[in-house]
Amino acid sequence: MQKYNINILVYQNTQFVTSECNSITFINYGTSVVTIQQGIVLANGQSFTVEGNENELCIQQFLVTFDNTGTNNCTIVKKNYTN
Repeated sequence: MQKYNINILVYQNTQFVTSECNSITFINYGTSVVTIQQGIVLANGQSFTVEGNENELCIQQFLVTFDNTGTNNCTIVKKNYTN
């Protein structure tokens, strides 16, 4: 049996987010538009998920940017394996 935990993080400024997880979800709970990696645009309430297969680990650094036209709130949910 593979054990895992869920980490929930909130970002409000433009920055790189290191995944280092099996699955990562970006959710825009703010009113500003969020852009992931200069190509995935999330309006309020939209989300984007990268899911891995069993025992896979994503090591991508994702650039999260905001258009700063309202409230910045990108909530990120990560699925991390534990020992």
